[in-house]
Amino acid sequence: MNKSSNSVHQCDTSPQEIRITNHGKIHTWVAFALEYLQKDGSKSIVLHTLPVPRNPQESKPASKGSLSTATTTIPRLISVVEIIKREYIKMLESKQLPKHLGLHQYNEVGSLEDISLGEEDTILTDKEETRATSIIMALEGKNYPKQVQTPFMRITLSHYELPELVVKGATYQSPLQRKLSKSAKARAKKRERKVLETASTGSKDMQPS
Repeated sequence: MNKSSNSVHQCDTSPQEIRITNHGKIHTWVAFALEYLQKDGSKSIVLHTLPVPRNPQESKPASKGSLSTATTTIPRLISVVEIIKREYIKMLESKQLPKHLGLHQYNEVGSLEDISLGEEDTILTDKEETRATSIIMALEGKNYPKQVQTPFMRITLSHYELPELVVKGATYQSPLQRKLSKSAKARAKKRERKVLETASTGSKDMQPS
């Protein structure tokens, strides 16, 4: 649940990031996300399956045939996000807040190799050897070596729409809608009228006599 390593240098509008792993506790991620979203309605939260950046010299290549945790944790990520969205709606109801819409969701799917985080691309010497082998095989007219792609997923939850993410290729899911009872609707309208009356009274008091 830590922010990225350069979070100290980021501005206050930077989203909070949560890395989903195989061993973390779902209820801990959900509780943290709900507390964060409730505390600051201007910021979004990003949940992802990206691996922790490692020193290339310490990287261990994945065993053949095994899937990266960036891929195997995707179902867990989706489950966490769905729980957060449902619990957020329940939180609105329990606190009797006037807001009736849930969280906007943006899904991004990519490949670790495309962002230079592929497990087979972590060591420079291995990359050079693989590139050289590919060139030799192409010149000899042999079949091209199999290209490895390691999928990962990143999901952004926000109080507001973020169209710039769609421009970058993210898919959008509209927020869940809170179902209000007649009494709840009446209370919400009453609170809205009270807020408007308070604002109107305050503006009159500020006018010069």
